[in-house]
Amino acid sequence: MGDKQAYRILVVDDDQDILDLLEYNLEKEGFKVKTVSDSAKAIRVAKSFQPDLIILDIMMPHPNGIEICRYLRNSKGFEDTYIFFLTARSESYFVQAALDTGGDDFIEKIVGLRALTYKVSTVLKQHFVIRKSIVKLTVGSLTLNRKKLSVKIGKREMMLSKPEFELLFFFAQNPGKQISIDSLLQTIWGSEIYLVEQSIEAYIKNLRKKIGHHILEQTIDKHFYLSLT
Repeated sequence: MGDKQAYRILVVDDDQDILDLLEYNLEKEGFKVKTVSDSAKAIRVAKSFQPDLIILDIMMPHPNGIEICRYLRNSKGFEDTYIFFLTARSESYFVQAALDTGGDDFIEKIVGLRALTYKVSTVLKQHFVIRKSIVKLTVGSLTLNRKKLSVKIGKREMMLSKPEFELLFFFAQNPGKQISIDSLLQTIWGSEIYLVEQSIEAYIKNLRKKIGHHILEQTIDKHFYLSLT
């Protein structure tokens, strides 16, 4: 990706109000934003604009967001481009299909436009990696399996709760990077407003007991990081 002051974001949605709101908020964060309301033009615009991150509405007239994502993931130059999906609550059953086609994350429209802006800004400006389409990930002695919600440490395998797994998977994608509770909350669960910092702290406490405090370290100022030493 280019210089952090010039990150490019493409937003594709057939709702002009959402496009205007996201464009306003993302430009306030210093990003260069291009919006597309006609999904039929999205692929052509993506190829000419070369965005660092694409935000796609799932449910649009042909092609829909999933079809656009599938095409771009198979196109040269878009293998590593971040693709985030916007969904409505009634579309939740499309989420897995979106991830299976190469989407990196998703957020619900009904509560998530401000959270999406925060998430995009955090991922790009703080150089966090968040790719939920990855099924298996090996970092150091850890092997994580998203389908099983499990982690294998050496020969020992254990099952994790969904929140514990999402936390560990995020730490594993950002090894050695010290991350605050607030960044974890907003980047992983930005749209799930029922979660609070105390919940994240409890999940981390349980996770550290399971995998070992020496693997998931804590700093004095309550930042956490995955140690590979």
